[in-house]
Amino acid sequence: MNFVLDNLGRAHTNALKQAWINLINAISKETSLKDNQIADSVYGDELFRAIGYDNPDVLLLRWLRSRKWNVNASVSQIIETLKWRHDWGVQELIANGERAISEEEIATGKTYFMGHDREGRPVCCIHPKEHIKGQFPHEYSEKLTVFCVETYRKLLQPPMESVTVIFDMAGSEAKNMDLHQIKFLITLLDNYYPDSLGHILILNFPWILGKTWALIKSWLSSTVQKKVRFIHSEEELIELIDPSVLPERLYGTQPNFQYIPSSAEDEAIFNVFRADTKGKAIAEAAHRDAVRHYLSVTLQWANGNESNSILSERKKARKQLKHTFEQLSPYISTRTHYHRVGVIKEPIFQIAYDRLVRGKEEPSVTFF
Repeated sequence: MNFVLDNLGRAHTNALKQAWINLINAISKETSLKDNQIADSVYGDELFRAIGYDNPDVLLLRWLRSRKWNVNASVSQIIETLKWRHDWGVQELIANGERAISEEEIATGKTYFMGHDREGRPVCCIHPKEHIKGQFPHEYSEKLTVFCVETYRKLLQPPMESVTVIFDMAGSEAKNMDLHQIKFLITLLDNYYPDSLGHILILNFPWILGKTWALIKSWLSSTVQKKVRFIHSEEELIELIDPSVLPERLYGTQPNFQYIPSSAEDEAIFNVFRADTKGKAIAEAAHRDAVRHYLSVTLQWANGNESNSILSERKKARKQLKHTFEQLSPYISTRTHYHRVGVIKEPIFQIAYDRLVRGKEEPSVTFF
């Protein structure tokens, strides 16, 4: 059973199929490689690093929905996203995690995740009061923003695909309104992480900033504008999010956010995996083979083969893709604050670390 495809009508399924065909062709054209070679390309690598643990169809459907099922527009923007990820250095940011960001800025508590709303969306809390324009260089704040967006994807539990964002405007003044950073966030979500927002809740809005809001609103797409809701009371917020998962400063019962920095154990795990170049090469090769096989089966499906054997093989290929990415993860990402507080659970870090340190068997991988 594929909950993604099972909930699509025939027209949308056909659009997804065509998107896969067009995307593979586009990457092939960009890289001058054959279809069966794009797994080894920069853009093929960026695509499946972006997919990560997810069902690959989900990623394409995000763009299809955001571009109103226009296949050409969707594929064009995916290619632009792959170029952006490569040029901007998203993989490097993920590989180093909080080491690549100002921990002083993280500790301000200007943005963090805490709990889920009543529909199961992760909740991102943003407190503009804690952001003072010019306190940190723009590139620092941009890295923190991208890191947060990448982090929320690990907080999602299928079939949920979106996040709820709370903007708590209490105490905010003109010095906190960083239009450069706001524009960066909007561009990020619209162009490179589409269809990610479920609700945008604005609390304690000081109407003296009404002109600033009018400008920001003009930057939002009509789709995003419809997701914005001004919250005027504690009762309104509680309708959407149980107070037991919210911090005290947002009418909740949880302690307010406090950043927990990397521990000695985290650093030991990080250093062991960065030194294990052989293990990384093995894991990368296994993941590339899984990508190659998944693309081969997906092309057969997209070109009209909907036999039970192909559907079954595609399901197995998807599972193998996820498995090999899990084995690769400790080499290309790192534990974070959310791992340390038990919100993100990736046992592979500890399992693979113990295996390496104790000299047990190599990571389990499957080649096609």
